Amino acid sequence: MTNIIEAILFDMGGTLRGTRNRSREERLKYTGEILKLIGSDEETAKFSRLLSRRATAYRHWARETMIELNEADLWTRWMLPEWPEQAIRIKAVKLNRLWRDATGERIVFPETAEVVKALFRRGYRLGLVSNTTSSTEAPEALDKLSLTGYFETMVLSAVVGKRKPDPAILLSATTAMGIPPENCAYIGDIPNRDIAAARKAGFSKTVLIHNSSGRKKRPSSSDGLEPDHHISNLKDLLEIFPSRTPPQPKCIFNASISSMWGMGNFHALSDFMEASRRIGFGRVELNHQVDSTMLKEITRGGLTFSSIHEPCPADISASEYKKRDWLISSTNEKYRLEGVKSIQRSIDLASELGAGYIVVHAGNVHQDQFMEDQMRRLVNNGSRDSNEFEELKSTLEKRRRDLAPSRFEALITSLRELLEYAGRFGIALGLENRSHYLEMPIPDELGQLLKMGTPAQIGFIYDVGHAQALSMLGFFPYDEWLRRFANRIIGTHMHDVIGFQDHKIPGQGEVDFEQIRKFLPVDAIRTLEFQGPHTQDKVINGLNYLKKDGCIQIMEVE
Repeated sequence: MTNIIEAILFDMGGTLRGTRNRSREERLKYTGEILKLIGSDEETAKFSRLLSRRATAYRHWARETMIELNEADLWTRWMLPEWPEQAIRIKAVKLNRLWRDATGERIVFPETAEVVKALFRRGYRLGLVSNTTSSTEAPEALDKLSLTGYFETMVLSAVVGKRKPDPAILLSATTAMGIPPENCAYIGDIPNRDIAAARKAGFSKTVLIHNSSGRKKRPSSSDGLEPDHHISNLKDLLEIFPSRTPPQPKCIFNASISSMWGMGNFHALSDFMEASRRIGFGRVELNHQVDSTMLKEITRGGLTFSSIHEPCPADISASEYKKRDWLISSTNEKYRLEGVKSIQRSIDLASELGAGYIVVHAGNVHQDQFMEDQMRRLVNNGSRDSNEFEELKSTLEKRRRDLAPSRFEALITSLRELLEYAGRFGIALGLENRSHYLEMPIPDELGQLLKMGTPAQIGFIYDVGHAQALSMLGFFPYDEWLRRFANRIIGTHMHDVIGFQDHKIPGQGEVDFEQIRKFLPVDAIRTLEFQGPHTQDKVINGLNYLKKDGCIQIMEVE
C-alpha cells in the first residue's frame, strides 16, 4: 500500500523536549531577575506567588478560549497589568523568558536530533506546531541543535494567536507547507489537545508519546481521541514511518543559494543540499565556511554548483587568513603567495565541481576598522550629520589614499597570477564589493581591475548588502556600482539589510530590490546569501519576494 503520509508535524513540549522542575531557590533566583528588570523592590517570594497565581489564571482562560496572547499582551494584561504598559510591553519577551526559566528547565531529548534527521533523510517534510507563551524559546532550542533548516515551517501559538485543540493552528502549518491535511501525521503528548486538534484538522495519522517528560501515561478517551500509535520514545517513530520518495519542488527558480544558510541549520552539507533542492534551487554556491570534511559529505541530488566563494575549502578560516595578512593584497611576498595559493585551491575545487566562477575578496589596505566602527555608531545614534562624523570620514579617506598604492600594486600582481591559473580551467574570477571602506576594491579600483581581462576571465560580483553599508556611511551611493559596472556583473549576492545588519532574507529589511533589478544582466547568477536560523518557508518567502520585484524568475513549473 502506498504511504500517503508526506509530512510529519511535531508538538514541542513533552514531545521533542521535556521539563525539569526548578527548586525553590532556582525559582526565586529567576524571579529576582524579573524584579531587577522592572525596577521593583518587592519581596521575591511574595512576588513569585503573585506571578504563579496570575499565570494559572491565564492558562485557564487560554484553554477555555483556545486563544494565545503574545508576550506583550500577556504581560500587560495578565501578569503585570498594574505596571506602566509601555515599559512592560518593551521588556515583555525577556520577562516571559525569565518566568519560564523560573518555572522549569526545558531540555531537548537526546534522541530528538537523531530522529529529526532520520525522518528528513527518509523523504518526509517536517513541521513544528506548538502551544507556547514564548515566541523565542522553541526557535532557539532548534537553533542550538542545528535543526532549524530541517523544518519547513514553525507555527507557535504565541505568534498566531490560536492554540490547540483549535485545529486552526495545525491548518495554518499545512497551508504554509502547501500540503493537504490528510497527507500529514501529528506527533504529540496530550490527547485532548494534540490528538483532538489533529483529528479536527483532518490529519490521517496521529502518534502519542508517553512518559516523555517523566509524566504518567495520559489516558485517551473514546471520543475520537485514541491515537493511531502509542510510543514511549521518539526513536519508535522510525518503526512507523518507512522511507519514501523525497518530495519534488513545485517549481525551479533561476537562483542559486549560498551554503551560508547551511551553516548552523543542518548537521551535514548533504542535508542542506537536499533542502535546497526541495525548495526549488537548481544551483548552490559553496561559501568560505565549508571545509574539507564537509565537502566529503556532499551529495548533489541533481543540483549544480554555480560558484565557489574563496577560501573554500576553508581548512583555514577567512578570518584567520585576514588576521595573518595572508591576502592577495599583502605587501609581504610570503604572505601574498599564501593568499594566492588559497584562491588557487578554490579554483581547483571549482574545476572539480563544474562551477563557473570564484568569488574573490580582493584584500584590504589596512585591517583596523576602529574609525569606521565609530562612524557606524554615530549613524545608529542619528548623528550622521555631526561634525564628528565628517571628521572621521575625512580622516579615513586620507588614510586610505596614503595606504592604498602599495597594497593595490600587490593585488594586481596576484590577480595576474590568478588569471593565468584560472584560465587553464576556464574559471572566471568574480571580484566582490566589500562592506568596509578600507577593504578593496572601491569603485575606481574595480574599474582598473576589470580591465585586466575579458568578461569571460574577470567580472564583478555585486553584493547588495555591502553596497548598502558603504552608501549609509556616505562613501559611495549603492547604485554607483550598478551604474558603472552593470555590464561586467557575472553574479550577485542577494540579501537584505536592517541598518548595518546584513545577510537578512530578502523582504525583511530596507533594500530596494526592484531598483537593483533594473541594472542586473539577465545571465548574472542571483545567489541568495543569508545567515541565521531560518526554516524553509522563510527561504521560500525570500524567493517569492525577489520574484515579485523581478529579480528572479521561475524556470520550471510542476
